[in-house]
Amino acid sequence: MKKTIFSVLLASLALTASAQFGRNPDTNPDKGYKDTYQGYFTVGVAVNMRNINDPQTVEIIKKNYNSITAENDMKPGELHPQEGVWRWQNADAIANFCRQNGIKLRGHCLVWYSQFANWMFNDKNGKPVTKEVFYQRLREHIHTVVNRYKDVVYAWDVVNEAMSDAGAARFGQQPNPYRETQLYRLCGDEFIAKAFEYAHEADPNAILFYNDYNAFQPAKRDRIYNMVKKMQDAGVPITGIGMQGHYNSYGPDEAEVEAAIKKYSELVKHIHVTELDIRLNEEMGGQLQFSRGQAGQAPAHLVTMQTDRYIKLFRLYRKYKDIIDNVTFWNVSDKDSWVGVNNHPLPFDENLRPKPVYYAIKNFDPAMDNVTPIEDFKPNELNQPGQEYPQVNSQGYARFQIKAPEARSVIVSLGLGGNGGTVLKKGEGGVWTGTTDGPMDEGFHYYHMTIDGATVNDPGTNNYYGSTRWESGIEIPAHDRDFYALKNVPHGNVTEILFHSPSTNAERRAFVYTPAEYDKNPKKKYPVLYLQHGWGENEYAWSNQGHAGLIMDNLLAEGKAKPFIIVMTYGMTNDAGFGTLGSFNYKNFETVLVDELIPYVDSHFRTIAKKESRAMAGLSMGGMETKNITLARPETFDWYGLFSGGTYAPADFEGKAKPRFIFTSCGSKENPDGVKKSVEDLKAAGFNAFSYVSEGTAHEFLTWRRSLKEMAQLLFK
Repeated sequence: MKKTIFSVLLASLALTASAQFGRNPDTNPDKGYKDTYQGYFTVGVAVNMRNINDPQTVEIIKKNYNSITAENDMKPGELHPQEGVWRWQNADAIANFCRQNGIKLRGHCLVWYSQFANWMFNDKNGKPVTKEVFYQRLREHIHTVVNRYKDVVYAWDVVNEAMSDAGAARFGQQPNPYRETQLYRLCGDEFIAKAFEYAHEADPNAILFYNDYNAFQPAKRDRIYNMVKKMQDAGVPITGIGMQGHYNSYGPDEAEVEAAIKKYSELVKHIHVTELDIRLNEEMGGQLQFSRGQAGQAPAHLVTMQTDRYIKLFRLYRKYKDIIDNVTFWNVSDKDSWVGVNNHPLPFDENLRPKPVYYAIKNFDPAMDNVTPIEDFKPNELNQPGQEYPQVNSQGYARFQIKAPEARSVIVSLGLGGNGGTVLKKGEGGVWTGTTDGPMDEGFHYYHMTIDGATVNDPGTNNYYGSTRWESGIEIPAHDRDFYALKNVPHGNVTEILFHSPSTNAERRAFVYTPAEYDKNPKKKYPVLYLQHGWGENEYAWSNQGHAGLIMDNLLAEGKAKPFIIVMTYGMTNDAGFGTLGSFNYKNFETVLVDELIPYVDSHFRTIAKKESRAMAGLSMGGMETKNITLARPETFDWYGLFSGGTYAPADFEGKAKPRFIFTSCGSKENPDGVKKSVEDLKAAGFNAFSYVSEGTAHEFLTWRRSLKEMAQLLFK
C-alpha cells in the first residue's frame, strides 16, 4: 500500500479515537502549567542536579513551573553533615537556577527525622547532648540556611513528617500522636515549636509550613490539626500546612482530600500540595515498594484511573484556589521519580515526553469546574429490555452502573477530555456507578467496560460491531434526530445476500436496501450506491448504527431524493484485526467489490448497470477505500462520496475523466477547513463538487448519518 494511503487511514483512525474517547489536541501548545494556572496557584516541581543540568529538562521546567523545590539538596543531612562542615554546592546551584530564571524557590526542609544532621544529638565524644545544646545547634543551622537563601525562598517546610501514622496504643494508654523519633525522645513536641520560632526569626516574611504525607486521612488529619492548633495557641508561627500528594491510582477519594483542606483552612491561610505524584500500585505516602529497572508498559486501566485521579484532584485544587497557593510535582519525569520508573507517577515519561495526563491537567475548561448534571436521567434508548442503565440526561451526560462486588476498578471507555473513559465508583452492595465528566456529542457511540483490566460489554445495553469486536452502544438523542426516526411512512426492505468470492475463496455477505416502491414497479430499474463502513466495523454498520434505510425512507416520503438501491458489504477483505493496520490492502477489496459483488448485484436486482447510475461512498476507512477504488476504476463509478475519509484534489484526476459528482464531508470537530478548501479547489477546476460539515460532531455516526442524508438528496439527479 502506498504511504499516502496509510496516512489517510491513520488520520481516520486517529479521528475515530477522538470520537470514541473524547481525545482533544493540545489547545495551548505554547503554554505550560504556569500559564494555564495563572490566577489559581503556582505550579512547582522538585528537582535534583541532573534536572537543572540537562537542557531538555531545563526547557520543560522553564515552560511549566514557577516554583521549584530542591528534592534532597537542602535537607539538613545533605547541607550540614558534620559540625562545622557545610555542603552548599548543590543547594546554591538550585538557588542560582531559580534566581537566573525568575522562579520562586520553596525551601525543603529545615527539620526532618530522616536525612537529619544527626551530629546535633551528640558531643565530640559521642555522648548525648542536652536539649539546650541541641536547640543552640538547631537555631544556628536554621538561621544559617534561611539567611543564605531568604532572597529567593518564599516558603519553608520547617518541620517535615513529625506525626505518627497509626499511633499504636500501649497498655491501655492513648496512642502517641507524634512519631517517636530521636527528635521527639529528646525534646517532646517542643522541637516543632522551636524550629518555627527560629525560622521566623531568620525570615519574618517567609511562609512557614508544617509538611506531612497522608494528611488527608481522617485520623492523621486530626492529629496534624490538633498539633498545629496547639502550637498556634501558644504563639508558634505556623502559617501554612503542606499536604504531600504521594497517592495512587486507587485513592484517595477526593472527598477525603476536600475534608482535610476545609479543616486545615480553619487554622492557616496557606495550603500547599507539596509532593504530588500518583503511582500505579496501591501504596501511598511513605510506603516504598520501588519499581525500578527498564521502563515497561503501564497497564491501560491503571493509567486511566491515574489520569482520572489527577483530573479530579486538580479540579478540587482549583476550587480552593483562595487557600491553595501552590501545587508541586515531586520531580519532573518518571525517569527520576523516587517511586521508580515503572510506577509511571508523573506527567512526563522516562524520555521526558508529555503523557496524555499532562494535557488533561493543563487543558482544563474552567466553565466545567462547577457544573453538575441535571438529574433527569432516563434509560438509554438502546438498552436491553427492562434494563435501567446506562442512562442519558437532557444535557447529554451519560450515567453507567454495574454490579461487580469483587471488582477493584471499573472503567467505561466513554467520556470527555482524552482520559480513557469514565471511572466508576463502588457503592453499597458492590454496585459501581459513574457519570461522564460532561455532555457527550449527540448521536451514537460505541463503548465497553474494563473491570480490573478485563474488557467486557455492558450487560444493560445492546451490542454493535465496532473496533473489530462487538461493543456496547449508547445513543445521545440528537436535536435533529427526526430525519432518521422510525415513522409511519412507506419502508423499504433490507435483504441479506450471500455471494461467492473466487478471489478470497469464501462466501461473502452484503445487505441490499431497496426502496419501498421497488416491489411495486417490477419493470423499473434503479441506480445503486455502494456504501462502506469504517475500520473495525462490518456490513451491519450502516443499517444498524447508521440507520441508512430509515434515512432513505424518510427522504423518499418527503420527495427529497430519487429512489435508489444501497449495497453494504464487509470491506475488511483480508480480515485485518485491531492493531494490524499494516496488513490491510484495499486492492483485495477492490477485486471483491468491482469484479464480484457488482456483477452479482446487477444480475440479481433491477439495477441500471452502468457507471452513470453507480455511486460509491464510505465513512472513515470506507472513505479511503472509496477514494482509491474510484480513482482506480473510473469506468465503474461516476458519483463519489467521502465521509470523514479524506479529500480529492484536482491532481488526483490528471489523465482521467471527470466524475459527475463529488461529495466530501466531516464533522465540525474534525477538519472542516480542509474539506471546504478541497471542494473549492475542485470547483475552481470545473468539478461538480459539494462539501458538508456536520455541526457539533466529530468522527462519529451522527456526522455520517447527516452526510448520507445530504448526499442522498443530490445523487442521480
